[in-house]
Amino acid sequence: MADLRNLPLATLKTFEAAARHQSLSKAAAELNLTDSAVSHQLRRLEDALGYELFGKVGRGVVLTDAGRVFAKTVSAALQDILAAAIRLSEADQVGGRLTIACPPMFASAWLAKHLNAFCQDHPSVECHIRLVENQRVSELADTDIGIAFGSGGWPDRWSALLAHVNITPVCSPVLFQRIGTTITQASDLARTILLHWDDGSEWRRWLLEAGVPDVGRTARHLYCSDLGIAIDLAINGTGVALVSDTLSSTDLKKGVLIRPFAFSIDAFGGWYVVCSNASLRRSSTRRFLLWLLACFGRDTPWDAIPEQDGRSQDG
Repeated sequence: MADLRNLPLATLKTFEAAARHQSLSKAAAELNLTDSAVSHQLRRLEDALGYELFGKVGRGVVLTDAGRVFAKTVSAALQDILAAAIRLSEADQVGGRLTIACPPMFASAWLAKHLNAFCQDHPSVECHIRLVENQRVSELADTDIGIAFGSGGWPDRWSALLAHVNITPVCSPVLFQRIGTTITQASDLARTILLHWDDGSEWRRWLLEAGVPDVGRTARHLYCSDLGIAIDLAINGTGVALVSDTLSSTDLKKGVLIRPFAFSIDAFGGWYVVCSNASLRRSSTRRFLLWLLACFGRDTPWDAIPEQDGRSQDG
């Protein structure tokens, strides 16, 4: 019977490499060992275990049934050890550069109004905000954090939902002074300027679902290339914008924007935070994720951030 108390633990890394490559010579090259040294270590391990791990096929080797079971356990254990070592090595390295990519609308309407809290709590993290088109956020390989609107499920990316998006009309109390009356029902929008950041399709859909499709033909219209500008115009009393709770929450709390009525429509998506698997290994990235998820009411953010095990590669 094998004496597992004397299991040669130093041979486990060699076994894992040989099992992964299904080749002793490739394992030897990876570990900077000779082929004979790899063979010797594997024989020691097999002798200690009391069963064969590999069988010969031509000039190569294949795992036995026992070898496959053992390889799965050894690989997971070595990756857990590596992950623990990475976390410990980063314990005192919480600073450095953190690049955050997001569309201009999110940067101006949400990030610019909240990021100060993170900067105050983490003075050693140097934040860089990169403004890009929404569809490009998940494609960037040289950023640590991405924030994008979509439906999730980006290939080779870890992502977590921040907030579902419904859009509702908002305006400033200043608008009521300018038009000389309040807005209490959807038909009153005919006396205002509708602020657009798209081609007008969102407002057309909102008016249709609110039961006043003709309002769009009598109201005036102002078109912007960015939602952030539309929000600023609404704050200054120019007109009424369609905005989500996510991007208008701060201004609604301050009272500089109000909802004249609560009817909203589904934007068919949500705001997501997106990261490469490699970026998730960085301490500064994970600290930002903890902060960001907490801002959106995620009570147990660690459940949404997988423990890093070193097995993922940057997509």
